[in-house]
Amino acid sequence: MSRNTTIKGLALVAVVGLGLTACTSSGATGNGGSSSSASGSTGSSTKTLVIEDKPVPSFDEDFNPFDGNAFGANENAISLTYEPLFMFNSLKSDQPPIPWLGKSYAWSNGNKTLTINLQSGVKWSDGQAFSSADVKFTFELLQKTAAANTGGVPATTSMTTPDSNTLVMNFSTPQASNFVAIGNQVIVPQHLWSSVSNPATAQITSAQAIGTGPYLVDKFSSQNVTYKANPSYWGGAPAVKEISFPAYATNDAATLALASGQIDLAGNDINNVQSVFVAKDPAHNHLFQSSAPYFPAANTVSLLLNQKSTTAPALADVAVRKAISAAVDRQSLASQCETNYELPATSSGGLIASDVDKALVSSATANTLKPNADTSTVSSLLTADGYAKVGGKWTKNGKTIKFTIIDPNSFSDYWCDAQAMVKGLNAQGFDINDNGAFTYDTWNAAITTGKYDAALHWGQGVTAFQRLQFILDPSTTADVGKTAAGDFGRYTSSKATAAIQAYQNATTPDAQKTALDTLQQIFNDDVPAVPVLYGAAWYEYSSANFTGWPTSDNPFINPSPNSQAYEYLVLKLKPVS
Repeated sequence: MSRNTTIKGLALVAVVGLGLTACTSSGATGNGGSSSSASGSTGSSTKTLVIEDKPVPSFDEDFNPFDGNAFGANENAISLTYEPLFMFNSLKSDQPPIPWLGKSYAWSNGNKTLTINLQSGVKWSDGQAFSSADVKFTFELLQKTAAANTGGVPATTSMTTPDSNTLVMNFSTPQASNFVAIGNQVIVPQHLWSSVSNPATAQITSAQAIGTGPYLVDKFSSQNVTYKANPSYWGGAPAVKEISFPAYATNDAATLALASGQIDLAGNDINNVQSVFVAKDPAHNHLFQSSAPYFPAANTVSLLLNQKSTTAPALADVAVRKAISAAVDRQSLASQCETNYELPATSSGGLIASDVDKALVSSATANTLKPNADTSTVSSLLTADGYAKVGGKWTKNGKTIKFTIIDPNSFSDYWCDAQAMVKGLNAQGFDINDNGAFTYDTWNAAITTGKYDAALHWGQGVTAFQRLQFILDPSTTADVGKTAAGDFGRYTSSKATAAIQAYQNATTPDAQKTALDTLQQIFNDDVPAVPVLYGAAWYEYSSANFTGWPTSDNPFINPSPNSQAYEYLVLKLKPVS
């Protein structure tokens, strides 16, 4: 399966110093069009790029960029139509933000004022001019409609547009730590969206999908969505003229299509990927890197635990959450369900203890998770918490530790993980079930609205701070029944809120590191979610029809499913002559 990483503007740049007062080069356009605009030969320029993002039985015609359940978000295709101000290469932590609709930026006033200079000559796909008024309108829309603010963009105290190419944003507190959320926000046209009454849920048809992006929605059906190149794209004519997103009901069906050459780009977890995919056409079928584990670590996969669940009240007990973490056999999940492409999580602080976050993992939380189930720790934690074994189940006040793990059974690896966890934790005395009768949409809706007990979910965040914020920040959550942007476990903590504010208010790297260490300790102490694995950046591609793909030797963008990164990647491709 693929992992959608668009919530909270996510990818994953591991850097503490966020360029607190840095300004990008104002001369660069940053657009892939400059290097990819040359079209192929007459015969090759019409080749269709086929992308399979995740297994879904069918598509709904909705191209609303603010709706996490719309086609663009589910298939990571948002920025093909609606573009962000800046892009971020999460595989190169020292790379500054890539200019896009935004040409340059600068912080001032103690990182409470952000000035963004925009590209000139940009037009919407309906021919109208793009300007700073559209950017200002988009951020005002997010402030007025919280449910549309899925990227976690901070609220401003005021915004001004000194001219058509400049936006000045003023905040009440330093917001440099949230620049990724601001920069990654896609922009919509004011002249069309000012009449949309409910931006978070409005259905936007293919004909209404007007953006600045390099592609236009061409044809829609429930089984296939195609895009065609925008002939007036401001960044130059894309070399890839057509894109197709076919629907595959299961991961296995998508894998067969990929191995047989029907798909050019995929973000799937494939068991035995070398023999199942690469060996079928070694000259053209490739992975990011040629040696194991083949995919770079990209996030921390965690078991989300809903502390406001009405069907699993025991999850509100920190001792129970710690016991669940101790009972998980991470090594077994890595080897049996992830083909060791995703390695066991080792840090209880929530960060990725590999090259991505290694320098930022606090010493107090490093190597604190055991690879195998720790029966003695489970027993000591629950016994001290007043539980006793009754009929083989940990019981207190006549109630067992009962909850259900939900993950769509079409997510073959996560479904395997969920089943294995149920079996392993029940053997440790828990009372757990699994439920795979979900589509991606219904599963995602259950999690974001808090109508679930537990779920295995990939991590999110461009920076180490954002990865922790995704789990720990109560300001991103919502009451059960309402859609949350983050903190899907409905975790609340004054300590976490204070540490998050300390990080956001920090004006030096040392102050940021202190706050980051505090957040990791809170993650360790409160276990708002259970770190399980280090999620892979799934990426398979065929060079039979197109060239220019990112590799370990040229990691120009994180190629795993990511809305903004997909646009950048596609614009670098050229058809094979």
